[in-house]
Amino acid sequence: MTNYGDKCYWDQRYTKHKGSTFDWLENYTQLKQVLELFVERDHRILNMGCGNGEIQEEMYDDGYENIINIDISEVVIE
Repeated sequence: MTNYGDKCYWDQRYTKHKGSTFDWLENYTQLKQVLELFVERDHRILNMGCGNGEIQEEMYDDGYENIINIDISEVVIE
């Protein structure tokens, strides 16, 4: 069974799939209407476990400019 809480798992995964992106559940287009109900564009947003998804970049391009992304994997952050 995959241990998604294991830093080594993520470091290996991001090293293996370097250059590719992946959004886990939904992409920004699918979440945009819900986010607009609850998150103002000037809010400070903490994206924990950002991975290498594109959602935070698409949110930024749409005016959410105060986003802090963190992840357990230094490989993906670099």
